Amino acid sequence: MTDMNLENEIRGFHESINYRLEQQSLSTLQYHGIKRTPIDKGNRKQLKVRAFHYQILSTSRSVNSPEMFKSEGSDWEGLTGNSLYFEKELQEFALQCLYLTNTPLGECVVQRNGKRDVAVVQLKKLTARELLKTEQLALQYELEKSHLKQTMTFGADLELMFQNEITKRFMNGGELTTNEFGYDQAVAVHQNRVFHPIIEIRPKPSAISEELHNNLLVLYQKVINQTSKFHLNINTNPNPLSRFFLGGHIHFGNVPFTFQHVRLLDQFVAIPFAIAEVEPSFIRRKNYGRLGSVRRNSYKGFEYRVLPTWFHLIPISLPLLEWIEYIMKNAYRLDATLFEENSLKRYYDQRFQDFSIDQWAFKYREYIVEEKGKLLFDNFVTYLKKL
Repeated sequence: MTDMNLENEIRGFHESINYRLEQQSLSTLQYHGIKRTPIDKGNRKQLKVRAFHYQILSTSRSVNSPEMFKSEGSDWEGLTGNSLYFEKELQEFALQCLYLTNTPLGECVVQRNGKRDVAVVQLKKLTARELLKTEQLALQYELEKSHLKQTMTFGADLELMFQNEITKRFMNGGELTTNEFGYDQAVAVHQNRVFHPIIEIRPKPSAISEELHNNLLVLYQKVINQTSKFHLNINTNPNPLSRFFLGGHIHFGNVPFTFQHVRLLDQFVAIPFAIAEVEPSFIRRKNYGRLGSVRRNSYKGFEYRVLPTWFHLIPISLPLLEWIEYIMKNAYRLDATLFEENSLKRYYDQRFQDFSIDQWAFKYREYIVEEKGKLLFDNFVTYLKKL
């Protein structure tokens, strides 16, 4: 396939999913709390990611060479799937930067400056002509896959913590061994013993949101019964302890993993949810809850990780799930928009809480054309008012 044909394929793909957002400058990342760092900063390792939407085309690690042999700029070595854990985290961060700047085909260089401090070094838009042959083939394969249609599935994993009413100690999630209950990878150490304090409930996925909600209700009741029986308190604070954060993740199977789908979830779910949230954690929003926080899953789709845990809201959350289902099944008919500066300030900064859910609904209801969509939108807004 020629470069021109590949460019036409990309254009056609974007038209098919209704993705029309113009690229924004690197400076827009500051509104999401993302730092920029100079190109040359000592001997710190950098990661360069080239991607089409969330499909990584190539990943390279910077290599420190002796000065006399060093070529202009950095030297890079390609990485395979066996990259280190921290480099996988950097990959996700680079993809997030590309998403937040609306750069569906681009290159992003990122760098770790400390244990938790990551920053973006460079970011640029690419054309098909600038890709290596292997990258073009990977892109072409991704475009061909997009034509395959399968039944969409919905799942979730909601995080919470169990605390003993008497000892005040948190339960170790590592003791759970069922498919419906598990634990997050976050660890704590107590008396030289490693344990996992964050519990996850994992309902069986479903092709419709109503069935997923029923599955969640069953697990919710199990948790209520068992915690009462063993005198455990349920903690659903989005930031219950210093470095622990609780999320309410939504899983999608057989769904195109594109900037369009993620932007609509940010725009029509996460931002209004944040407006209505009663006791938010702005620390979580600036980290694990940053807009565009997603991860590819093994079900030909992705995990949307932006929302805080909503375990305590499960009994009334059918409107949330139905609205999400509608968005995902109509992503190609809904218009995604650029993030407004004021909207981002309200999302990330507690000083700018001057916008009601009614004001948000008045502004965005006109984006929904179908009567069914308007009904689900109204139900979602009513749900948010109950938070």
